Amino acid sequence: MSLFYRLIILLMLSSLAGTAMAEDTQRKPSQETQLKHYNTYAYMGVRVDLLPKAMLAQLPEDVLVGQGVMVSGFGEKSPAQQQGLKRFDVLLTYDRHALMHPKKFISLIRNDKAGRTVQLKLVRQGKIMTLPITLTMQKQALNEDQLDYQYNLQTQGYDGMKIKQFSKDDFQASVRYLASDGMVRSRTFAGTYKKIQRDIYVANDMSMIAKQHLMQAITKRKKDEDGWFGNMMPFTDGVF
Repeated sequence: MSLFYRLIILLMLSSLAGTAMAEDTQRKPSQETQLKHYNTYAYMGVRVDLLPKAMLAQLPEDVLVGQGVMVSGFGEKSPAQQQGLKRFDVLLTYDRHALMHPKKFISLIRNDKAGRTVQLKLVRQGKIMTLPITLTMQKQALNEDQLDYQYNLQTQGYDGMKIKQFSKDDFQASVRYLASDGMVRSRTFAGTYKKIQRDIYVANDMSMIAKQHLMQAITKRKKDEDGWFGNMMPFTDGVF
């Protein structure tokens, strides 16, 4: 065999191996997340309000018109208060973000990360200063949709699945499930009915109830497609 044809065969084999590797990768667990039991947010523990007109008149001249929100109080165990922020301080910037309205200040905190230190530029007693504040974490209860999601995962072992049928015996089954280590994972099985059944059976990190629901869904899809009698005799009244 010539060197040219050998190279062609090697390239074809490499292509097939790459395709098989890609398929194997798709069948491995993916999109791993931690099941939530509560929501977490960055927390500064500060209540802010619009600036009163009397306070606007006392701001330094180099403060932009409309800029600034007033610290009107503090929340429980406020890290900002513990780190030196005072009531009636006028906050000008959050890092490099100008504060023109209380909603902006709240949004910046909600989109930040606990443990990060932010620089607050503020006015206190007519003087501009910068105060570093390290954000802590606040826990809040799950909302209704999140509670439903958690309930489904804990009681049924899964929260969502998708079955595709490409031909009479060529399926793709995807499922999002609660693994035995408490992580939420997504997995895709592909191939013939028997192959998927075997792959699901050996999936050690899936609960038995999740496996059963997935197989029932695939079986229903196959039954709807070809009657599901296959090579087996259907049940009768006992007379053969």
